Amino acid sequence: MEGSGSLVILVLMVAVFYFLLIRPQQRRIKALQSLQSSLQLGDEIITSAGFFGTIRRFDGEVVTLELSPGVEARVNRRAISGKVNPEPEAETGEVAEEEERPER
Repeated sequence: MEGSGSLVILVLMVAVFYFLLIRPQQRRIKALQSLQSSLQLGDEIITSAGFFGTIRRFDGEVVTLELSPGVEARVNRRAISGKVNPEPEAETGEVAEEEERPER
């Protein structure tokens, strides 16, 4: 009986590792691969090194980014870690106005 009890514990540990570590990592990898395959010219992105830029050209696995006007950098497509979603100016302006108001 002692052998079957330790076998159950081992199976439970494997299941916990699968659901807490392996499965979420697989989902992140699929999401990142989907993002990297859906990139288009003009998308604002962030690289794994923390650079923000706009996609200007694709050359196979190499992407040319415009980091600022007149400054371009070439990076591997796999170095792109996410898209940057610009927030509407109206919402950011309203928040700034609320923060400037003194409390009474």
